[in-house]
Order: sequence, then structure tokens, then C-alpha cells
Amino acid sequence: MLLTKGLMLSEENVTNLEYIQKQIAIIISLLAFVLLLLLGISDIFLGMSPVIVWVKIGLSFPFIIAYFLVSKYGRVQLALNILLVLAHVVICFNFLYNDGNDGPTIYAFFLMLVISSLLIQGWLKGVWFIGSISMFFILFYGEAQGYIEVVHYYDGPENQFIDHTISIMWISMFVFTVLHFFIKSYQNQSQLLNKIKQRQEQSLEEVKMLNDQKNKLIALLSHDLKNPIGMLHTTLGLVDKDAFEPGELEQILRNLKGQSFHLNKVLNNTLSWVMTELEDTPIQLYQISLRELTLEMKEMMLVQAIEKNQTIEVSIEGDDRDISLEINEIKIILKNLLDNAIKFSSMNSTINLDLNINKKQLSWSVCNQGATISPADQKELFVFRARTSYGTKKEKGTGVGLPLCKRVADKIEFELCYSSTRKDHNCFTLTKKLA
Repeated sequence: MLLTKGLMLSEENVTNLEYIQKQIAIIISLLAFVLLLLLGISDIFLGMSPVIVWVKIGLSFPFIIAYFLVSKYGRVQLALNILLVLAHVVICFNFLYNDGNDGPTIYAFFLMLVISSLLIQGWLKGVWFIGSISMFFILFYGEAQGYIEVVHYYDGPENQFIDHTISIMWISMFVFTVLHFFIKSYQNQSQLLNKIKQRQEQSLEEVKMLNDQKNKLIALLSHDLKNPIGMLHTTLGLVDKDAFEPGELEQILRNLKGQSFHLNKVLNNTLSWVMTELEDTPIQLYQISLRELTLEMKEMMLVQAIEKNQTIEVSIEGDDRDISLEINEIKIILKNLLDNAIKFSSMNSTINLDLNINKKQLSWSVCNQGATISPADQKELFVFRARTSYGTKKEKGTGVGLPLCKRVADKIEFELCYSSTRKDHNCFTLTKKLA
């Protein structure tokens, strides 16, 4: 369980081959320590040469030291190369003092090829492959030709069978464990890469959708800006030519005034949206009276309300406080909410701007009479989507105001929500929890 946990991959190391090799080097060091120790002990019971017994037991300790060094300091490739050198020393002694060709040395060569091919990087991989094969042929050919003398300790086939069985069992477990963790790490890597790929595809889809929405917004804004600016240019040209009859100019100027309200709102919302999109834009706090801020918003929107013979009534509940707030952002939100209330309210109606102050929170509510928003439309009320809307006096809107308000509110950690407390009555509430 501990070894499996050590090979769990995260998104930071999913493509880091060195990290995976480090974990496997730790496993190999620990397993080699156990393997050499057990083989040395089993050789005692089989009556093998004391030399090979103590070589195996003695060389098991560098492996456990390597386990702790690699775990703490890394340097995987250096540690692996040193361990391979020690392993080949053990193989030589095992060949010379454990029956040579008749002993289990051939299995150890196979194990070295597996380890070097999996874990060694660069040109040293080829060096170890050629070196291990060469050492194998030199030792086995040297004994076959009588150049190398080996010590034989097997009393008979039974002893040979036991020694080979023990060696095959432990080396097979060693190879199986290493390959299992290597494959397991690859599976973990594949799963994580698939998850990352899915998230990237989802993000790309969201970016594409947002880009399409912004393209639609740009097209809509271009159209909304083009008409009043073009009309202004044409009108001024006609005025310059003295082309209007008495009374016509006053009517055209009234129309231009209405267009200017819309043009000003489009420009303000566009600028506010751009500033909100710039995530690193610093938010500035200003000390202000809550009552003063609320009355200022009423005065700011009063001219627009008067155009429709509407009244803005202010209600303040709770003691006034001077508090540090994101004034510019709050004004953007309240201005848009009041603008919507005026636009979608009928002539001669009343707009309510309420401020509620208590110890735990403060909130502004903008309420107006008018057709309530359906539950289906409420779900997409704050979703950024360029769409044209018209007020009770055919005032044109782009549909950007409420999503902008929501985006700004989230940025300054305010809560913006919609409610319909009674029939034909809409309320938008902006709330801030106080510490």
C-alpha cells in the first residue's frame, strides 16, 4: 500500500519521467535490500560458501542506504548507476562461489537488463546493455573453456533445485513488482491526461462560446453606436445648411436627446465591462456615507426618470454609517438597476430605491412595477448574452447591463439577486455582509 501510494501521480508530475523513475528507484533499492538479505540467509541453510553469503548480506546494506538517500536527496541516475555497479559485483561473486553455469546467476543478468532498460537514461542505457551481455559471455565462456574456476557447493540435484527455485521466486517477484508499478504509473498518467484533456476541451468550448457572445456583442454595440452617431452627423450637416423649417429642429433635438441617453449607457456599460474583464484592475475603496451615496444615485437618474414623468422614492432603514466601499463599482450596479427600472416601468409610475442598514449587512433594493420575469428567463437573467430589448417607451437596450452588474458584484464580493414579491412588481437586491 505504501509503495502504491508513492507512485500516485498528480497534474504537476504527470509528464515527469524523472519523478516516476525516482519512485521506481526507491522501490528497487528497498526490494534489492530485502532480496539480497533473504538470498544470503537462504544460502546459509543451503550450505553455500561463506564468501558469497557475506557478500550478499554485506552488499544489501548499500541498497537500503540508497533507498534513504534517493528518498531524501534524489540524484536518481547517479544512485541507479552505483546500484547497478554493486549488483554486478554481487553477480560476479555469486557466479564464482555458487556453481557458475549450474547456479542461478543467469537470472540475475536478466534482471539487470530489465532494470537498465527501464530506468537508465541516455547513452548509459546502451553501455549497461552491452556491459551486462559482455560480462555474461565472459563469465560463462570462461568457465566453459576452463579459464575461470568456480566453487561447486551443490550436494545433488535437490540442492540445485532449491537454490534455483528460491532465486527464480524472488527475482520473479522483483521483476513483477517493478513492472507492475511502471505499468500502474503509466495507467495513472493516462487517466490524469484524459481528465486534463477533458477539462481543456471544456475550457476551449467555454472560450469559444464566450468569444461568439463577445462577437455578437461587438456587432450589436457597433449597430447601436452607428445609428445615433450617424443621425447626429446628418442632423448637424442639415442644420449647417439651414435646411429645417421652424419647429422641426426642436423635434429633432428631442429625438437626439433620447438617442444620447442610449448612447451614453452603451458607452458606460462597454467601458465598465472592459474594466471588469481586466482581472488585475485594482479596486479602490472610498469612505462615504451610505445615505449620501443613495441620494446621489437618485439625483443621477432623476433627469432620465422625469422624461417619463416617473418618481424615484428613497427609503432608508437603519442608522447611517460612514464606511469604506467600492464606490465606483456600486454606482455601476445601482445605475444599471435604476436604468432598467425606469426603462421597463410605465409613464407616471414610481421607482423605489431602498437602503437597509444593520450590524450584519447592508443592502440596496431597486423595485418597480411592471411585467414580472418568468422563471425560465430568471435562470438566464445574469448570463452574458447580447440581446436587444425594448422598454415601455421603446427605449433600446443591449441586454448587457444585468450580466455586467452580476460580474461586478461578484468581483467586489456583493450578492445580487432578483425577486418578485408580488404580482407586477420586480425587485433587484444588492447585499454586502459586514464583518
